[in-house]
Amino acid sequence: MLSDGVRTITAGGVEHWVRVAGAASGGVPLVLVHGGPGESSYSIERSVGDEVATLAPVVFYDQRGCGRTARPSDTSTYTMERLVADLEELRTALGVERIVPWGVSFGCLLAAEYAVAHSNHVDGLILHAPPITDPLHPGLWTMRPGAVDVFLTPDERTALRAQLDGVTESIERTVAALGAIAGSANAARFFYHDPANIPPDDENAPESNPEMAMALVGNERVELADDLAALDVPVLILAGLWDRHVGFDMPRDLATRLPRATLEIFDRSAHSIHDEQPGEYVEAIRRFLAR
Repeated sequence: MLSDGVRTITAGGVEHWVRVAGAASGGVPLVLVHGGPGESSYSIERSVGDEVATLAPVVFYDQRGCGRTARPSDTSTYTMERLVADLEELRTALGVERIVPWGVSFGCLLAAEYAVAHSNHVDGLILHAPPITDPLHPGLWTMRPGAVDVFLTPDERTALRAQLDGVTESIERTVAALGAIAGSANAARFFYHDPANIPPDDENAPESNPEMAMALVGNERVELADDLAALDVPVLILAGLWDRHVGFDMPRDLATRLPRATLEIFDRSAHSIHDEQPGEYVEAIRRFLAR
């Protein structure tokens, strides 16, 4: 039986920070699989996390090397295969038979890969801004400079285009584009439809892990969408209409591919739906769990 509270669970030789909320809510637990790569569950946990925990038990955890979880001594373990194995070890340690992985951004890749590898332990999937594409799609990273370009000031745009002249490798182009938007006067517009929705700075928020990010970015498995579409599992896809970070077309097209998908569109949100339309976000999850 799950019980509320914070604990440490060792998976793959790394001590993982885990928090359970809403154990008394009953039902199949949701496991929040945070984004990044290299971020933590902190922002979702602090925004809509406890509200969702009134609907069903929620397990928050930070992936290896992220947030409040220890960093591995061997950085070569920053792989999707190891992250999937970590999640399975966490499920076993918690003593639950079935879970609903709740992926956010990059976490959707991990949640989906877990579902493909361990479908017998998955009761459903929640995918918030999934960057999961068909093999013929040019991919998130190829499109990133174009997504950033529209928000830059004229001078910033000129500088980025000059920097990218002759650069063809998609990850190098992505890094340059992200650097440009991070230093832009218009940076907030890339992540939020309405900058007024940006939460205040939180000095307790964990720092990101760029080493993990660089190990995993660009290594997405192109067959994932096909493998996910072969599963008989209900999937809730949450998509911000103004999301430039992942885009709207990827979640929409994925919903078209999956046989049991429900697509929820948030017309006043960009990537951070949980901050821009939190009430509607929780309500969409409630309807999915009540199916």
